[in-house]
Amino acid sequence: MEQEDLWNRLKAYSKTQAYPFHMPGHKRNFGEMINPYEMDITEIYGFDDLHHPEGLLEQAQKRAAKIYGAKESFFLINGSTVGILSAIASVCQKNGKIVMARNSHKSAYHAVYLNELQVEYLYPEYITEYDINGGIVPEHLRELLEEDKNREIQAVYITSPTYEGILSDIGKIADIAHAYEIPFIVDEAHGAHLYFSECFPKGALTFGADIVIQSVHKTLPSFTQTALLHINHSEFVNVEKVKQYLRMYQSSSPSYLLMAGIDRCLRFMEEQGKEKLQELYNNLYSIYGLKKELKELKIMGDEVKNDTSVYDFDSSKIVVSTKGTSLWGDMLKSRLREDFLLELEMAAPSYVLAMTTLCDTQEGIQRLKKALLQIEKDLTRDNTDRIDRTDMYEGIGRIQNLTSGWGIGRPQIKMTIAQAVNSHQHSISIKESKNQISGEFLYVYPPGIPILAPGELITPEIISYIQELKKSELFLQGLEDEQVEDIKVISV
Repeated sequence: MEQEDLWNRLKAYSKTQAYPFHMPGHKRNFGEMINPYEMDITEIYGFDDLHHPEGLLEQAQKRAAKIYGAKESFFLINGSTVGILSAIASVCQKNGKIVMARNSHKSAYHAVYLNELQVEYLYPEYITEYDINGGIVPEHLRELLEEDKNREIQAVYITSPTYEGILSDIGKIADIAHAYEIPFIVDEAHGAHLYFSECFPKGALTFGADIVIQSVHKTLPSFTQTALLHINHSEFVNVEKVKQYLRMYQSSSPSYLLMAGIDRCLRFMEEQGKEKLQELYNNLYSIYGLKKELKELKIMGDEVKNDTSVYDFDSSKIVVSTKGTSLWGDMLKSRLREDFLLELEMAAPSYVLAMTTLCDTQEGIQRLKKALLQIEKDLTRDNTDRIDRTDMYEGIGRIQNLTSGWGIGRPQIKMTIAQAVNSHQHSISIKESKNQISGEFLYVYPPGIPILAPGELITPEIISYIQELKKSELFLQGLEDEQVEDIKVISV
């Protein structure tokens, strides 16, 4: 029997009726394409060079900047990761100091490691009803920057919108950072669509962020791995330094298929984006109209907006909560896949996330609506099977509510991430790791906020939480020991 390979698996999957409520944003539904091998080239005459653009690619990037209202824009073919690495390196000196949201993507932590930076953390608020991170409170940044120990801060970095569509007050945060003459970087990987329609919130460039990184492939019709880095009309960013680091971190053999995909995507958005996003918004009414009908499942909406941390909500992210029902998040995700051929983006212990874009069809969204109604009906009939997960939800809450000092509290940083990672380490049982310094990351996912980062003290409270979370069957990641029994600590 011939062994199946990835190529044939992809070909076979593309012929199924599975509907994608996940990235990439083209949803396998964006026109026709000729044999990709016929278009795959290298830097030959007439096609320009991404690292020294003077022709087609230079004009394409200028067009991107005009579309988004940026001073300069750059194509990224290594995803938002390369933009985040380059942005942080360009504004922070080696061994410098950065303010960073604790719920940042792992590539931001990698940038901290590579540049041997010290970190001061901002913590997102916590939305108890849905067990997700809220946004960053601007005044928390002001308070942090006013501390004498933080006079040498070189950059502020946050994520907005989040995976679940939560936006922080970028304008206020930018004003505070700029009052201290500090550049403000926004990971807007999930917000490339926010500039084409008034149906959705406005993006970070509009509110004065200095560097904004977007994953075009997440919310727009572009190939996986395509992204953009924008530099705003800012006095706090050295454009040449950004270019220098992009040349270092990007592949020296950039894919012309990926670059052409970005350009084609942006041309489409310029011509039809507003109309198509309006259609998406109209189609989403049928999902958000369920909020009044559903009693067991809950769909998150504008009610999460508040005056402190959640400035706005992107309704293209459909968050369906299972909290208080007999279903775990992954159970709902599996049911949607197996019974309704709907593949969602992700599942958390108490919710699932369906990502929509302008390439979603009305038929696809109606399929999701009918599926949720049927599952709601089944839950109502079988509500005697309801599971008490109070301990699990409290465990999530204690980890996420770090802002209030509840639970494990703020991390006790004993050395930088780089110092810890580069130190001699040995493995030890977590139960016996009291007062040791962690050499590894440990996350609860979701939300992805580290319980521990390298260089932080392992306190009795942290050990207790780890054991509690294991009992609650939360997803603990980051350790080399996937069973979460041992942890690497710094050898004295």
